[in-house]
Amino acid sequence: MTARWGRTPRYAAEHTAAANVQAAHPGLIVWFGERSGHFYLMDAEGLHERDSIDGLTLLAWWRTHRPRPRGSWSSPAVRT
Repeated sequence: MTARWGRTPRYAAEHTAAANVQAAHPGLIVWFGERSGHFYLMDAEGLHERDSIDGLTLLAWWRTHRPRPRGSWSSPAVRT
């Protein structure tokens, strides 16, 4: 038996769910691993793994909507 890489029809729903999360959260890379059965998210801080689409969606939302750390502020635009 030869190894198959990529998307197989058996996991079409999982791949579609991962693609939808990625489309909803620009700047993140999201995929489903067929061998592990887990969902993965990559952002500027590294690789994150979740075992369900719900956990991945929550993580994606947190990564794109998290509050700023205390003491950080946004400087107003300076006009010259």
